[in-house]
Amino acid sequence: MSAAVARRYFVRARTYVRRGDLDEAQREFAAAVELDPGYVEARVGYALALLRTDPPRAAQVLRTGLQRTQRPRERQDLLCALGDALTVSGDFLGADDAYAEAMRLGPTPPRIHDRLARLRAKTGRVREALDELLAAVKTPR
Repeated sequence: MSAAVARRYFVRARTYVRRGDLDEAQREFAAAVELDPGYVEARVGYALALLRTDPPRAAQVLRTGLQRTQRPRERQDLLCALGDALTVSGDFLGADDAYAEAMRLGPTPPRIHDRLARLRAKTGRVREALDELLAAVKTPR
């Protein structure tokens, strides 16, 4: 039952995101995660809503989610979001590690190559950034 209720909070949170009301979205995502701590999409949404005001807390929400799941696809989503949070926080080495770990979990979606390319360009690793962009283009969607 709590999973169904968590889903309703999640759907409401996404509606708030579309309206641009990130404070309400954050509260709704938090409620969904509280009801169903294994709800990865809600956890990622909650972390991304927190990211603009509290990047360290957003990263912690994602790390907690990583401790709760072993499924490669879910871990990949959490690691990608963690990389985003760490990039915003200025922890570029941590972000690089998170994206790299996400890539080791199986087929890499283009979004991870793209994020890694941006991070590497930001840190002056232009050749590696270009390699990641090429990998993103070559990755089947």
